[in-house]
Amino acid sequence: MNNIETSLPGNEKLDFKRSFWIVFGAITLLQIYTFVLTIKYGFKLDSVDPEFYFYIHLGGIFWYLAFSGVLIFDLKFKDISVRKIANIHFSALKSQIKPLLIYFVGAGAFVIFLSLFEKTTQLKIQNQKPLSLWIILLSAVMFAPICEEFIFRGYLYTAMFNYFKRKRERMVVNAMLFAGAHVFLVEFLLGASVPYYIFLLGYLLAKLYEEQRSILPCIVLHCLNNSLVFLIDWIKLSS
Repeated sequence: MNNIETSLPGNEKLDFKRSFWIVFGAITLLQIYTFVLTIKYGFKLDSVDPEFYFYIHLGGIFWYLAFSGVLIFDLKFKDISVRKIANIHFSALKSQIKPLLIYFVGAGAFVIFLSLFEKTTQLKIQNQKPLSLWIILLSAVMFAPICEEFIFRGYLYTAMFNYFKRKRERMVVNAMLFAGAHVFLVEFLLGASVPYYIFLLGYLLAKLYEEQRSILPCIVLHCLNNSLVFLIDWIKLSS
């Protein structure tokens, strides 16, 4: 069996430890931002001002853009083609239609199952103003799928090939780091539930990237998943 990762453009130039600390630093900044908002709006999960979640998503958009810019600069500094790292080609999407549908059905079933036990909306869209709803929609359905797949799969996963020789290790570690970026430490310490589902989604996305070395199928699955979450939240809100 051929070793695909040896031919992955830029793989040999990316150091996992360096890439990990860059991602870790960015996640830490996001945690600090959340902590500052928590101080401003209070430490009670059951009575948080809707503006808190609006600024979480708005800040998230700036985080996605700024962090993606930092990684693009890092790749350029190492003379690595951003286009080749992302490796966006529609042949990868075409060949992954069946796995995409299977993964989405599995992820979707889990989302629907979890929604049955959640009284509030997952994206916290209740009591939000129309502008806030648009910001949340753009953040969850557009910016998150595109930027997070570039960050966690295109950039970070590529750096993992020379460090983790077994693909199962790469997928598990990548999914853990992906989930870690979605766990706000302050909320967790205040009793928020651990989003195990985010790890599952991260694992499926890592598996997709492992199979095709393209972030395009991952973006599509991520977008479909987040769109379903928003749709379920909207149905809850309407009812």
